[in-house]
Amino acid sequence: MARNPEISPGDGFTKSTHKESYPTISPTRPELSQAGKTVLVTGASEGIGYAIVKAFVEASAAKIVLVSRTQSRLDNALSSLKEGCPGAKTQLVAVSCDMANTSASASLWDSLEANGTVVDVLCLNAGSPTEPGDLLDRGSDRIFSTDLAINLQAQLYFVERFYKQRGQGAGGPKYLVHTSTKAIYEHRAPAPPGYSPSKLAFSGFLQSISRGIPADRMQVVQFHPGAILTRAAREVGCDEHSHSWIRAEVPGRFAVWAASPEASFLHGRFVWAEWDMEELRSGDLRKKIDEDPFFLTIGIIGL
Repeated sequence: MARNPEISPGDGFTKSTHKESYPTISPTRPELSQAGKTVLVTGASEGIGYAIVKAFVEASAAKIVLVSRTQSRLDNALSSLKEGCPGAKTQLVAVSCDMANTSASASLWDSLEANGTVVDVLCLNAGSPTEPGDLLDRGSDRIFSTDLAINLQAQLYFVERFYKQRGQGAGGPKYLVHTSTKAIYEHRAPAPPGYSPSKLAFSGFLQSISRGIPADRMQVVQFHPGAILTRAAREVGCDEHSHSWIRAEVPGRFAVWAASPEASFLHGRFVWAEWDMEELRSGDLRKKIDEDPFFLTIGIIGL
């Protein structure tokens, strides 16, 4: 039977899916505690990034570095977090940084190192603007300066600096969580032509990195966050009634779960935040993951 092209390949992978948070990924679970850890989140000022930051606050992270291009949005995020998480003891540090600017990214990591800050968890959530238009009409210079600069080069630089940190505590286990997108493998061509290929390229690099580094040194999990009604979605005409949206707290809290030892079996894999993680880590699906190193990875199937 031919696959319905309107159904995305990941739909219905687990019997249960979640549009709202559920107990397994609750950041207040003792098993998911981030106490004593420093977390860095890119694209942190709003949407999914903000939800990730809030979830790590709820998981009692010691310090969270919020990174975004726009200082005013970072300031708004800090105000909202302090208001929405009263009594939280997490230290919140906002750093404006244009990740496409290598010098700015280097200054960020140099500053962290100079201050003796060692990042334990890196959540890569930033992405290039999803500009519509024909790929060749936009030109290779623009593709390299936007999509590839942000979605590939900048992200890879952050991973390198994260992995090569020095100083006291730098040798401990690291957790890398990447907000990717199902658009990297969908057959339907998305409107922004440079976004999916550049996201696919970085996901491929991360997958290769994970094969050479064991989970107990740097655990790598990539995920599709689901359909979230973000500001970007509203800007292209979406509203509360245009889709069956997932609450942002689902990918936010999933990121905390993915940065825990419970998710070590997904090292190097690509999953959806809305899948039921309790179901995924047990039974037939877990058996397939343990037995097949290419299950839930990016590649060509069927040859």
